[in-house]
Amino acid sequence: MDIQRTTGFYMSANYRVLDYEFRQTNDLYIICCGEEHFSSPRVIGPYTRTGYHLHIITSGSGYLSVNGETKKLTRGQLFLLRPNVETTYWADKDDPWSYYWIQFDGLTAAAFLEKAGFPPGTFVRDSILPPDDFVQYLEKILKTPELTHASELKRIGTLYSLMGVLIESYHTQCYSQKTHYDYSPKIYVAHAIDYIHHNYATATVSKLASYIGINRSYLASTFKRLVGISPQEYLLNFRMEESVRLLTEGEMPIKDIAASVGYDNPLTFSKIFKNRYGVSPQNYRKEHKS
Repeated sequence: MDIQRTTGFYMSANYRVLDYEFRQTNDLYIICCGEEHFSSPRVIGPYTRTGYHLHIITSGSGYLSVNGETKKLTRGQLFLLRPNVETTYWADKDDPWSYYWIQFDGLTAAAFLEKAGFPPGTFVRDSILPPDDFVQYLEKILKTPELTHASELKRIGTLYSLMGVLIESYHTQCYSQKTHYDYSPKIYVAHAIDYIHHNYATATVSKLASYIGINRSYLASTFKRLVGISPQEYLLNFRMEESVRLLTEGEMPIKDIAASVGYDNPLTFSKIFKNRYGVSPQNYRKEHKS
């Protein structure tokens, strides 16, 4: 019986590749993954390919030619071959490159790549992180060659993790003072309020912004616009409401109540409480204890 090869794992002294065709999802799937080390300036192309081919240059240098424009690339850069775009690339003769690559496609592939610094028409970006930070994911895929549904899901999960690191690293570089955010302001504010409700004793505005993944000034302005007060004021209000509940519902010592709502110094807590309610926590308890 003549069986046509569609899947396999192949190795030589300078070449490894895992390729397969069956898949369990159309959202994002792997077509091919591998690595290659060049000892001469072998030209690859001109080719027009299917799917997206992402290359991570781990050493040396080479050239990429797309749409009549040629660029020299080196370690620390990533280059992308896009579907239906003719490309040619080759290693530098004096310092031939080595790289890993992954070929993938799917309904979400283009959107993920745009968030990762490859909008339409972009073929090269700096790796930002050390190349090994990305290579570890491709090594994990190459070391999961089994033709089983479980292994397929593991490979897809690893590809999603790689996409997450690519997107995060790009945003860290380009949006240290973000003007663009992935979600609506209402979603960020809802997450901020939820975080405060569950972490009011240790929360700060800086921790809050870091947890959500947005700039502190953007959080403050958005929160005040939608809620009417700043996140710091909201946090203070919630702490005071919790302290009132604890004062009137039990016999917890004042110093313990102060600590439980975020104040290590009970005198600081008492001062803030009195400014808010006009009486000390002790007197408030006497007046309102049921």
